[in-house]
Amino acid sequence: MIRDRRIFRALICLILCAAVMIAALPVRTSAASVIIWDGQSEIKAGRTYYVLAPIKMKKAITIPSGSKVSIREGGELKIMSAGKMTVYGELSVAIGGTLSNYGSLNVKKGGKLNIYGSLRSSVSADIGVSGNMTVFNRGFAEVSSAVKVYKGAQVLVKGILSFYKSSDVKQSGKITTAQNSTLELRGTMAISLNGVIDVSGHITVGTASNIKCSGKIILNEEATYTRFKTITLTKSGKLIDGRPEYEYEDMTVDILIDEPDVFRKGIDVSWAQGDSVDWERVAASGVEFAIIRAARGYISEEKPMAEDVCFRRNIEEAQKYGIDVGVYFYSYASTVEEAREEAEFFVDVIKDYQIQYPVILDMEEQYQGKIGKKKLTNMIDAFFEVLMENHYFPMFYSYKSWIETYLEMNTLDKYAVWLAQVGDEVTYDGGYYIWQYSFTGKVSGVTDIDNTERTVDLNYSYKDWPTIFKKYHLNNM
Repeated sequence: MIRDRRIFRALICLILCAAVMIAALPVRTSAASVIIWDGQSEIKAGRTYYVLAPIKMKKAITIPSGSKVSIREGGELKIMSAGKMTVYGELSVAIGGTLSNYGSLNVKKGGKLNIYGSLRSSVSADIGVSGNMTVFNRGFAEVSSAVKVYKGAQVLVKGILSFYKSSDVKQSGKITTAQNSTLELRGTMAISLNGVIDVSGHITVGTASNIKCSGKIILNEEATYTRFKTITLTKSGKLIDGRPEYEYEDMTVDILIDEPDVFRKGIDVSWAQGDSVDWERVAASGVEFAIIRAARGYISEEKPMAEDVCFRRNIEEAQKYGIDVGVYFYSYASTVEEAREEAEFFVDVIKDYQIQYPVILDMEEQYQGKIGKKKLTNMIDAFFEVLMENHYFPMFYSYKSWIETYLEMNTLDKYAVWLAQVGDEVTYDGGYYIWQYSFTGKVSGVTDIDNTERTVDLNYSYKDWPTIFKKYHLNNM
């Protein structure tokens, strides 16, 4: 018994001594390998560096394999014009962090560029990707620079990757977009024989783009596509469209993607031209389409929402003499609820007619412009939701300056635009499908009752709307 006690005491002493010795040893935590980086110091292998504040990088820096630079929330790494970042390890931009490239950024084979926050690359910069680049769900990459995506490189888009007008992309690797992501091609892009763009999200081809494809562009079943300019396919180039044929939830510009361009002349009329328009003479003058005001919104208690007094005569006479018609509603709404009410009234006015051209919301009042971009977007969406629920193809009309000043067209570019800009050429940077180029035109048949000529708006249209709407059974066609 005494011997057992001695053994027990000896064991206790050994345990206590060991605990004291362990406590005396230096402890290396994972935090010890994290270094706050200044943008100039050498990055060593096997370590993690944080950028916690705005810093500038003015020389050549390499992130070796096994090392990581993480730009944290509130941090910004500016690669200046003299700076060159070469990534063999990982460069990561956290949510709330920013990577601004004015110099050179190269992601080598085995290297990773992960964007959870923001990447901006200026016109004077360049980006090269031989490894992996990922723009995550909340990430946003805005690229105005030269870009090379080399053979074997993988670019994955889960958030937004936007190549701006000044961008110049040469792609031999693969760009993949996930569902609910956005890829914008607004500049110059050359896709080589080995290059692939595999789309399950939304892809936009901008009006100023110049896309030449010798590889493959694949639109998967889930993909959506807004195209304002044609993609040039070489002999080896392929555009593979795997989306369900004619199955569209919304009546947006998606259905116009592969429709050929046409050129047609038209006018638009309202009560302002009176009830004496001679539509037989108008048709004989070469007018192919007319956009007719159907109704307007609420102005005051004395002037409630109302059908245009000349609407029914104009639409019936125009169609009688073979002129295709579109219709528009002049809006005075200032809330989402009012916009929806206007659309419901509009649908009730036009429901008994076949409409060969789009069904249009005219919004141009100055007080509406002061409502705010977000609220205006919601109003336009609400108006068009009512139209689409009733199987009408929606279009938005306003002046160039009104659109550019008061709307966020990156959000609304899924809708077709009827653009008002007087002159010999269009300087509007967005997409449009009908152009109102004169407010003072003269057309045979548009006269007063005493045969005095009246002025009328003149338009050009660029799609074969009657054929399109018959194909998709829209606008009562």
